[in-house]
Amino acid sequence: MTRVAAISGLAAAESGEAVSAAAEPMDAAAFQSFYRRTAPALQTYIRRVCGDAGGAEDLLQEAYLRLLRTPLPPLSEPQLKAYLFRAATRLIYDEWKRRRVDGLRSLQFLFRKPAPENPNLKTDMERFFGELKPRERALLWLAYVEGYDHREMAEILNLGEKSVRVSLFRARNRLAGVLRRHGFTAEVKA
Repeated sequence: MTRVAAISGLAAAESGEAVSAAAEPMDAAAFQSFYRRTAPALQTYIRRVCGDAGGAEDLLQEAYLRLLRTPLPPLSEPQLKAYLFRAATRLIYDEWKRRRVDGLRSLQFLFRKPAPENPNLKTDMERFFGELKPRERALLWLAYVEGYDHREMAEILNLGEKSVRVSLFRARNRLAGVLRRHGFTAEVKA
């Protein structure tokens, strides 16, 4: 089964549709091992999209709680990891919508931290990445850090595949514009 097929099956499980095969719950040792292998990548993704370490920790725990609470068919580790990324993305969007209803306009405002006084390249990139919209951050992270293809990203972000292609192109261009504004230019090697 491909990751895309698994994610589609997970969508059915999340929406409350009947799942054909009942999964055996993970025992504590198996879950701890799975958590140790997957949590760092998921936490980094959440932190990059929402921009806040404390908020990322809360959303990370909620994503794993959803995994444990949802009756899923038997899935491989990559399929479970895809489920977690989809759950985390939904949690981020839910938080954004909740705050927006309360009168706040973006996750950037909600989670923004002041820039350090002497930033190094890592913190510069965090700051530049923070200037992007949450969906742009999610697209760039899923594509270039996690290595998902357009079809998989479409399933995780609940978008059409063509929308992912266009949105990813725009996100790359927007990040390039942010970098140019801060004095970074592309080096062309001859």
